Amino acid sequence: MTNKLKWAVLALPVFSFLFAGGCGTQPSHPNQINAFDGATYDTLTLADGALTSLRAQVLVNYPKYTPLFNDAVSAYTVAFNAYSLFRTNANNQAELTVAIDNLTVSIVALENAFQADLHVSPAAVLNLRKKAAKIRVAIGTRLSVSDILTELEIAAAVARTVPAAAPYAALAQLVIGVTSQALAAEMAASGQAIDLATIQPVAMIQ
Repeated sequence: MTNKLKWAVLALPVFSFLFAGGCGTQPSHPNQINAFDGATYDTLTLADGALTSLRAQVLVNYPKYTPLFNDAVSAYTVAFNAYSLFRTNANNQAELTVAIDNLTVSIVALENAFQADLHVSPAAVLNLRKKAAKIRVAIGTRLSVSDILTELEIAAAVARTVPAAAPYAALAQLVIGVTSQALAAEMAASGQAIDLATIQPVAMIQ
């Protein structure tokens, strides 16, 4: 094992699940059309798990995030509809890719709002992002990591730096919990047949 790869392994506890859903040895879905199909389903499973977990918390405890949450839900619905079409006629891959990119942007915006309210120093956030980038480079093409997975886990890593006694500890635990739920959903779907019923759009908060 090279020193570079040893460093990556040692750094994994900081990003405890960063590559859990992206490992190159992860089973494909038996009914996937191609690799893009399987990866898209995994990405939507992650996003659905995160948004489903987040909805009740935003509704009850954090209503200030409702506009950003609804933006993410709207982007997810567009991506889901594009993916549903792709599954019946795989000619809209370009449109689906754009929809997934837009979904990623909306989730990043939501995560950025959480990070701002956690009052973690920008330098600490940048340091965590650099560590994530180094891990990805060190392990190289053996991993294919969803951008949404990366953003969720970076957000959780930032949240883990918030002390338990801090005023923002509850929000930090929310961010960590959302990431855990998203990863649990994705891992449960790993190697299973693609089933659109498991990733139906989440209702907006009225």
